[in-house]
Amino acid sequence: MKMLPMKSTRARTADVAGESTVGYYEYGDSAGIPVIAFHGVPASGAGFAWAEEPAAARGIRVIAPDRPGVGLSTRRPTGWTVADYAASVRQFTDALGIDKFGVWGYSGGGPYALACAATFPAQTAGVVVAAGMGQIGEWASADDFEKTDRQMLDLALRRPWLARRIMAATAFAAKVSPRVAVRSFEGELTSSDREVLESFDTPAAAMEMFTSAFVSGPHGVIDDYAAIARPWGCDVAAISVRVDVMHGSEDTMVPLAQAEALTALLPDARLTVWPGEGHLATISHVGEILDRFVASD
Repeated sequence: MKMLPMKSTRARTADVAGESTVGYYEYGDSAGIPVIAFHGVPASGAGFAWAEEPAAARGIRVIAPDRPGVGLSTRRPTGWTVADYAASVRQFTDALGIDKFGVWGYSGGGPYALACAATFPAQTAGVVVAAGMGQIGEWASADDFEKTDRQMLDLALRRPWLARRIMAATAFAAKVSPRVAVRSFEGELTSSDREVLESFDTPAAAMEMFTSAFVSGPHGVIDDYAAIARPWGCDVAAISVRVDVMHGSEDTMVPLAQAEALTALLPDARLTVWPGEGHLATISHVGEILDRFVASD
């Protein structure tokens, strides 16, 4: 596998009504088909540098916003829902002059892509959920997730102050010693995921999606966990547009069963399973993901 890009270099900010500032990153063809990419948690829009070349080759403009309080984006009052954020995505795309666009949710970004499809289907030109987290109490359980996410989903609601302290300490350690952080992270991954992680040219590059989330502190990351942990506020089963659900069969962070349950719930969905691959298979299969948006255009 070739070495992946060291870091994101196309950081932007946009002034959006009701949000103050939204930070975002762009990858690929700046004049191409727009696709809004939703990052995981704990992560940021800086985490899609590996989409740069595949997006450019397909004439796709990948736009990855930081969620409220994450990275470069202004925090909003606590208590917002996944559906609330989807509504603000339309304000963000309006600010960029984009009327119709694809949505791609990776891991903890999956809920937000689904909420967009449920909230404004007419503006949604293709939907991909890759390794997407399910809705707790609906087709997922908190016990399904690996230890760190399971702990943060719980603490974000019950003891957010403690969750912030834990995440802040973890982020600081990753910034100071990314090599040690990568080794620690590898302990939660499958062999295929470790291979993907090793393809980044430096440990700092591998950790950038995580460390960039904490530019303004840990509050936004914990708000993000809380939004995913509580009811999302939208009817996923009523989504009228086609959804591509893509998942690694050996994903230990978000189990395949959640993707299967989501596919069964949606009126129009197609499930693609990557055999023998884990949570980071999205990186290896980024071209396959982006092809869905070329076909949808």
